[in-house]
Amino acid sequence: MHCLIIAGGQVRPEDALYPYTQGRPKALIDMGGRTMLERVVAAVQGSRHIEDVLVVGLDAASATGLHFARPLEFLPDQGSMVGNMLAGCGWFLRHRPDTAVILGCTADIPAITPTMVDDFVEACRPWDRGVYYNFVSREKLESRFPNSNRTYSKISGTEVASGGLTVVQPAIAERNRALLEMLTAARKHPWRVARIVGLSFLLKFLFQRVTFADIEATAGRLIGAPVQIVLSSPAEVAMDADKPFQVDILRAEFAP
Repeated sequence: MHCLIIAGGQVRPEDALYPYTQGRPKALIDMGGRTMLERVVAAVQGSRHIEDVLVVGLDAASATGLHFARPLEFLPDQGSMVGNMLAGCGWFLRHRPDTAVILGCTADIPAITPTMVDDFVEACRPWDRGVYYNFVSREKLESRFPNSNRTYSKISGTEVASGGLTVVQPAIAERNRALLEMLTAARKHPWRVARIVGLSFLLKFLFQRVTFADIEATAGRLIGAPVQIVLSSPAEVAMDADKPFQVDILRAEFAP
């Protein structure tokens, strides 16, 4: 399958990560002599499952001087994570029309390896669901990265963080463009979210009573295709560089 890497997000001077980026895109933060993007691309290109790689959120000029095992395709930032995802899915549907599923990956999980990518893709077989999403437990994440302070949600009685890998059918993402844009616009307004996902689901989530089965059923109903949650991913899949101390934790992984 092909891979879509989301690498957008300009860091403004008032943002906490600005001293690490100095105005450059977040994906170009240095990690032990290589950028985060280079490390993520090395992991996906090293996977036995991945063919072409498309990076959305950077233009080719921004990647000048970076080194990759194989050529990449680039699309500029579309202004939002959802916009970048939809632009990437649309690109594959136009330029690789035989594409049935793609691997989605964020550009800020530099500790992943080709084996981790392979294991996730294998866990999603037979790739017949509309979306495969993953979570990593707090216990697993903090055992590997103490004090990582990720954002956790309680699902089925377990605190979990979202992982940075997904397998998706791009045609389904394209078909649900309006829904994804509505959810993005409503995400900070619970009652607007409730109108979309249903009040019952929202209340269960707010009172920490939602289950993985609830998420799969509700998401599947909304997008019109089955959804499956994968829970077997290692901590590295959910360890992103979102805050300065998380960048420091990850940089320590690549210190000489």
